[in-house]
Amino acid sequence: MNSTYSEGQKRPESQIVPIEILGVSFTIRTDESPDYIGGLVAELKDRLSKISSQMRIADPLKLALVTSLLILDELRRDEDQKAATASDFEASALIDDLDKRLDEIGL
Repeated sequence: MNSTYSEGQKRPESQIVPIEILGVSFTIRTDESPDYIGGLVAELKDRLSKISSQMRIADPLKLALVTSLLILDELRRDEDQKAATASDFEASALIDDLDKRLDEIGL
């Protein structure tokens, strides 16, 4: 749901998309397609359902908060993993470059 556009880039037409989650209905204005938003809503509903049954949380507000925390945890861990992978790749590239240069000078 990005709303940042470069100059000269045509801004997609925004639209109102209805949403219903945990018995609460509302609408959002977005530049994203209704199908994309619907997919996000479906994924969130699935996560809410799984967490509700696993942790036996009945209160919608508590369920939403716990689910939000778990999603943020997952995002943070993914970011940390990507950073570690990038560091490993960078280190490997530096070692390869060092080996190549050492070979060039005969060491």
